Amino acid sequence: MVGFSKKKINSYTLGEKLKRIREDMRISLAEIAKATKVKQSYLEKIEAGDFDNLPPDVYVKGFLKSYAGYLGVDDEEVVQQYKKECGIKDCMKKIQTMPQKKKLNFPSITVTPRFFTTAFVVLVVLGGFFYFYREIGNFSQDPRLIIMQPVGDLSIDNGTLDVVGITDKDSKVFINNQPVFVNERGEFKENLGLQNGLNNIVVKSISRFDKEIEKIFNISANYEIQVAEGSENHQEKIMGAMDEKSDAEIGSGKVKIEVRVEEFPVWVSVKIDDKDVQSGTMLPGSVQIFEAEEKIAVTSGKANKTFIKFNGQDIGVLGDEPGVIRDVIFNKNTKI
Repeated sequence: MVGFSKKKINSYTLGEKLKRIREDMRISLAEIAKATKVKQSYLEKIEAGDFDNLPPDVYVKGFLKSYAGYLGVDDEEVVQQYKKECGIKDCMKKIQTMPQKKKLNFPSITVTPRFFTTAFVVLVVLGGFFYFYREIGNFSQDPRLIIMQPVGDLSIDNGTLDVVGITDKDSKVFINNQPVFVNERGEFKENLGLQNGLNNIVVKSISRFDKEIEKIFNISANYEIQVAEGSENHQEKIMGAMDEKSDAEIGSGKVKIEVRVEEFPVWVSVKIDDKDVQSGTMLPGSVQIFEAEEKIAVTSGKANKTFIKFNGQDIGVLGDEPGVIRDVIFNKNTKI
């Protein structure tokens, strides 16, 4: 046997390294097979890295030692390289045999009339649940009531007061139990006629579920009786106790009435010579005086609770019925 010095393996794989060394030494596989008693077919498989088609592992290690020894290569290094490559191949086989993650195949959506019908039904059901949830919340909550005017208890020198506020648009508002108009945005404004002295004002909002909230104000009014008369500016108020004056002092031929409310608040509307000068609620004990050149028209929400003086003479209630009476005319020809 020819002796060779041991060399380091510098190729990429074990088979390539052995084949390169053999070819550099110009030795054929037939020569190595004859010298080592290892079949040439086995040597070819070793150089090709086809270890799966070789005899069991213990024989392959023997073949490698004989082959390495003939080439003068460190046989232990060759065996270690063989083990390493076998380990790598085993890992690759395990990875390849592992179950692959299945892709999720989502069904395609076909837009059909049935699809639209189903979607519509779902939306209606969801909308119903939302509406029901909102109604439950409204049922359990008090209505909103924000009073912007007055801002609190007041002392004023005027016979009227505007009450301005906001509530829920479907709620009802009452001022001293007198209903007040609420617009579609939930806003309301009511002009109150006050009595001289202390006026207790109760503003109440009642929801459609009969939940209610109220706010109370104490308004102290100290004023002289006001006389409202028609003018080009629609309304002009003259301060003074005109009810104590004679017709001559008032002015010949003028029409004058005094409106008084007792016991209950009453909504009253007044037109002077076809011009609106008053529309609001008069509280119990309040008095307002109106003067016109031609005529005065009075509308009341409670005819039998509205008391009238015409040109200084007390004529009693505006009407005998407890309900609404509209446009009762007082003019120069009115007989008492």
